[in-house]
Amino acid sequence: MSNQADLVTKDEFETVKQLLASAARYAESSHQRLDQVSIQQQQSAQETRELRESQKQSAQETRELRKSIRELREAQKQTDQQLQSFIFEAQRLFTQQAASIEQLKGMNERLDGVLAYLIRKEQRGE
Repeated sequence: MSNQADLVTKDEFETVKQLLASAARYAESSHQRLDQVSIQQQQSAQETRELRESQKQSAQETRELRKSIRELREAQKQTDQQLQSFIFEAQRLFTQQAASIEQLKGMNERLDGVLAYLIRKEQRGE
């Protein structure tokens, strides 16, 4: 009976040995998978940091663009005011020039009349 007990013990030992080898392979596989998950988690964390940084940069660029747009709008308003002022002044000057031209036409007509009078007077005196 001691042989049978030894055989059972050897069979049990072989079974335990196989179970331990299987458990070791499973543990190694799990460890490798855990390493892979850890690497993926680190990569995800890095990508998240990069995305946050990119988002911060985009937000900063958006703020700068908004500021530039406000500045451009203000510059456009000032340019529009200057243009309106220029147009008003140009119209005023044209009106003033037109009045001056009318005065000169009147003076020219009077001078034409005086010249005609002098020519007639001179012709009578001859």
